[in-house]
Amino acid sequence: MIFDFFKKSRAAAAEPAHDFIVVGQGLAGTLLALELEKRGQRVLVVDDGGPAASRVAAGVLNPVTGMRIVKTLGVDDLLPAAKRVYAELGARFCGTFFRELPFYRFYSSEHEREVKAKRAADPEYAGWLSEDVPAGTLCGGALADRLGGFFVNRAGRLDIPKLLDRARADWRSRGVLLEEKFDCADVEVSRSGARWRGGEARGGIVFCEGFRVRENPWFSHLKWQPAKGEFVEIELAGTEDFQAQILKSNVVAVPLGGARWLVGTNYDRETLDAEPTPAVAERLSRAFAVLFPQLPGGAFPRVVAHRAGVRPAVQGALPKVGAHEKFSKLFLFNGFGSKGVTWIPLYAERFAEKLCADR
Repeated sequence: MIFDFFKKSRAAAAEPAHDFIVVGQGLAGTLLALELEKRGQRVLVVDDGGPAASRVAAGVLNPVTGMRIVKTLGVDDLLPAAKRVYAELGARFCGTFFRELPFYRFYSSEHEREVKAKRAADPEYAGWLSEDVPAGTLCGGALADRLGGFFVNRAGRLDIPKLLDRARADWRSRGVLLEEKFDCADVEVSRSGARWRGGEARGGIVFCEGFRVRENPWFSHLKWQPAKGEFVEIELAGTEDFQAQILKSNVVAVPLGGARWLVGTNYDRETLDAEPTPAVAERLSRAFAVLFPQLPGGAFPRVVAHRAGVRPAVQGALPKVGAHEKFSKLFLFNGFGSKGVTWIPLYAERFAEKLCADR
């Protein structure tokens, strides 16, 4: 059964038993495991440290998206939960993971301006969208926003790799992280229970494998639509004073400090690997350069890093969260795609509550 939460409205392997085994340590697996631990559960996290989409993603929290400029489903509940959870984790791990940043979206056409005007007139969008920003007024006129644009308010960016590294180090220090590939052949499952390597997983096994779920014998049949995405870290001299906002035109550009930006992204549904593509880096770099045509000295972006990953997207609007239809102790927590930073915190809280209640 798949739950919709927003209908309108190696040393560790020797342990004899665990309450829950969480497979995968991307953002979904990390937040769910932390929520289960918060509720007093003994959790084993299994992750081989291989490529994960979460470590490639820009980490943008953008509450109003798409060509139709619409609020993310459930965002009035999702957004405060996300900011609260990230703040709590920052306090726990003594670091800042999330920071609010305005999200500046370039107008691509007059039609888009009309769509935005309709949204802005809707009381449901009050406080979410700024007034129009005239062309050439942002970043000292250095931006190529020939039609102007607008800000999406309440947006921000999560440093996902930093958060994942802190959680991983904590679990490793406590001996509750198994750094190897999870082998489904080690699972013994019945209608009422699950055992792994001879030990009982009393609460169950939760799969948070990202796109690797396509190889999972219990959940591969679901309608997965994974997509490869790539980001380049770029340095562009002269942009040091323009890092007060995320920029969205043909690409998304996230300020990293100094003159560095994280720029992406593409959606490739044919080549599902984590290998960076030189042609994509070139395209992203050129598209980013177009954003700043007025910089003096003919500065051109320098690519300093290039990463790729495969997002676990699904067919349909909502992620896949719930129990296997036949085996009640096998669970799925996956499919959050590009909205994971926004969705996962509240989903993880509510799913952890349900998992604990149903034990």
